[in-house]
Amino acid sequence: MEMVIDLLKKLVSIDSVNPCLSPKHRGEGEIADFVAEHLRLIGADVRTQEVVDGRKNVIGVIRGSERGRKLLVVAHLDTVGVDSMIIPPFKPVIAGNRLYGRGSADNKGGMAAAIEALRSISLDCNFKGEVIFAGTVDEENEAKGIEKLVWEIEADGAIVIEPVGLKVVVAHKGFAWQEFRVMGRAAHGSDFANGIDAIFRTQRLLVELIKMNDELMKHAHPLLGPASLHASQIHGGEGWSTYPAQCVLTVERRTLPGETKQKVEKEFLAIADRLLEEGIDVETKMHFFRVATEISPNEVIVQSLLKAASDAGIDCSVSGMSAWPEAGVLNLSGIPSVVFGPSGCKGHESDEYVELDSVVKCSEVLERAIRIFLS
Repeated sequence: MEMVIDLLKKLVSIDSVNPCLSPKHRGEGEIADFVAEHLRLIGADVRTQEVVDGRKNVIGVIRGSERGRKLLVVAHLDTVGVDSMIIPPFKPVIAGNRLYGRGSADNKGGMAAAIEALRSISLDCNFKGEVIFAGTVDEENEAKGIEKLVWEIEADGAIVIEPVGLKVVVAHKGFAWQEFRVMGRAAHGSDFANGIDAIFRTQRLLVELIKMNDELMKHAHPLLGPASLHASQIHGGEGWSTYPAQCVLTVERRTLPGETKQKVEKEFLAIADRLLEEGIDVETKMHFFRVATEISPNEVIVQSLLKAASDAGIDCSVSGMSAWPEAGVLNLSGIPSVVFGPSGCKGHESDEYVELDSVVKCSEVLERAIRIFLS
C-alpha cells in the first residue's frame, strides 16, 4: 500500500496541466519523463512517441515468459486547469481516506495503481504475451495522444484508466458540439420598424431544442440512459440601444452508441429548415464530434476484469459512463476496450480527491486482470 500511495503523491506533485487549456502551464513533459524513468526502473522497455509540439506519449512494455496476447493499459498524463481550485493543486494532502490535489482522481490515482500493478507483474513475468502501458497526452482537450497511439500499437484488448468507482465500464456516450447563428437586422433601439432582434428570435430555436431534448429522453440505453442536449453558451448584441444583428448559441448533444455524426447533423439541420419556413434565418455548424461506443460483455478483456474484481471481493457487473473516454478511439480501431479505475470525485472539481483504499484495490484488481487475460 505504501508504495502505490507514495507514487501517487509524486505524480500529483507534478504540474501536468494540459497546455491547450492553460498555456501558462508546462504541459505533460515533466510527468512523461517521470513515468518513463519509473517504468524503466521496474524493467519495462520504454520509448516515447511524439504527438504534437514536443508533447510525447510514454510507452512501456513488459514481456512474459512465453508468446501470447497483448494487453494495453492506458492512462492519460494531462489534467485540467487549476485556477478554480480551493486547495493547493500540486501539494498532495492526505485527510482520512482521501488524497487531495489536481489530478488525484483524474487520472493519477488510477495511473499509480496501474504502474504498481505492472511492478508486481514484472517481479516474476509469469504470464504469456505482453502488457503495454501507455501514458497519453492531450486527453483533456482533443485526445491527440490516443489518436496517435493507435497508429503504432497492436493489442488484443485494453483497459483505459478513469475514475469510475471500481466499475467495469463497457459502454460510453459520445458528444457533438454544435453552433447556431441566428440572424437579425441591426438598427437603432428606437427604430423598431427596421430592427430585427436576433436574441428574441433565438427563443424559437431554444423551443425547438427543448422539444428535441424531450424526445431524446423517451429512449434509454440499458447502461447509459437517454441521449441529451443542453445549451452551453449564448452571445449576442452590441449595446443597450442597438437591435442585435446576430445571436450565437452553442449546444452540446450527448449521443448513444449507434448515433452517427451524419444523423446528429441531419437533426440539427432539420431544426434550421423549420425555422427558415417561419422566416428565421439560422446558420448551423458542427465543430466537434466524438462517437459513442460499446463492447460485448462477453469480450475476453471484460470477463478477465470481472473475474479479477470478483476475486478481489468486489461485487460488480458491467456498467456505462456518460463521459467520453479514450476507449472510444481504441474501440473504433478494433481493440476491445473497457474502462476501470478508482473512486473519488469526478475529477475536475475545485477540491479534487481520490479515495486511497480504492487506489490500492484498483491496483490489486488490475494485477489480477492482467494475469488472467495473459494466462
